[in-house]
Formats: sequence, structure tokens, C-alpha cells
Amino acid sequence: MLTSGRSLYSYVFISLLACGGSGEYALQVPQPVSNVQAVVSVTTDRQTYTTGDVIELTLELQNNSDQPLVLDFSSGQRYDFAILRTPAEAVWSWSEEKMFMQMLGQETVQPNQVLVYHEQVNPQLPAGTFTIVGKIVAQDQTLMASAVIVVQ
Repeated sequence: MLTSGRSLYSYVFISLLACGGSGEYALQVPQPVSNVQAVVSVTTDRQTYTTGDVIELTLELQNNSDQPLVLDFSSGQRYDFAILRTPAEAVWSWSEEKMFMQMLGQETVQPNQVLVYHEQVNPQLPAGTFTIVGKIVAQDQTLMASAVIVVQ
């Protein structure tokens, strides 16, 4: 499937979860808590990179229901990306050295609307296989997906 000229290397369907907003990146089994269904996907501009390459990341959340999806946030941060070598070992996080305004916020994703976040990053990864995890950091909901890349 192509979206704006980019291959979807991993397309994970995630329902709203009642797992809370922890800093963990391990993917969890979906447990719907409402009839609002969201599709979360993470894509990269390529699947294979060389050490030192810039990686283009895209995190999308699509509301596939006929009801608005209201996302509540406890800070100015709306999303995060992490790169994992193994499910338990994060080697890079987009938000690690950032500071976010501490204020309540809210975003509403209307029916059939897509919320998109893009980042270009240069995490200086060694050779190996990595999992990119993208996460919407809304309170009381875990909305995330992952994609796999190879660094040569």
C-alpha cells in the first residue's frame, strides 16, 4: 500500500487502550474501551539505511468511526518516537532531551480525519535491525504502532 509515495512497512491497527500514559514502548494487546476506533501507523521513508543517514518518520492516527475522538494531554507533548534494538532496550528517543510545557491540552480528531506527525532524525545508529515505535501520548490512552528498519 502506498501513501504519498511511501511504503507502509508496518501498519498496525490499534484500538483505544485503557493502559495509561506510561513511558513504556512495549506494544500491548489492544483492548477497546469505546466504540471509537483509531488506526495508528508508523512509516519511514526507507526500510534500509546506512549508519549516519537521516530517517524520516511519520506517525498517523486515523479516526475510522462516526464519532469525534477526543485526546487529552497533560503537557505540550503530543507524540513520541523511540528506536528499540530489542523489545526491552530503547537506544534512542525523540523526546529524551526535550522539554515540554506543563499544561493541559486537548485535540479532537473528527470522523475520517487523520492526525499526522513528521520528524527527520539522525540518531547515529550502529549496524543492525531496529524497531521504530511511534506513540500518541494522550492521557489514559495508549495509541502506538511500530515499523522495522535495517541499518547497514
